Amino acid sequence: MQCPCGSTSEYSQCCKLFLSGAKPAPTPEALMRSRYTAFALKEMDYVAATTDPQSMVSLDLAASKEWAETAEFYKLEVLRSTDEGNKGIVEFKAHFRLLKDGSAQIHHEIAKFRKKAGVWYFRDGRVIANPS
Repeated sequence: MQCPCGSTSEYSQCCKLFLSGAKPAPTPEALMRSRYTAFALKEMDYVAATTDPQSMVSLDLAASKEWAETAEFYKLEVLRSTDEGNKGIVEFKAHFRLLKDGSAQIHHEIAKFRKKAGVWYFRDGRVIANPS
């Protein structure tokens, strides 16, 4: 199976390595792609495990799980990505369909990442509103 993150690699040679814990994501973009894959595959434990411990208080895992379970994620666009030492930013658009009615949606976000003890974590994100 091709990896849901949008790479041209097989899942077993791409994000599965991160989701399984075989190795940590080497960059903010790789972590963001693997978190997208976790949403697509409904692997919410990975989402929690890759959230910065300092940001866990703001993670609503139940709401994230509900979103993942009511959507089909089908495309990821990475618009920009930075990796500056122990900080990184990834701007992306996650395309998904709501299962209840099949309507296409786009989640546009600028996500911040932090590297701690050699491991990248999602810090927080700012959703970009789509123009109406």
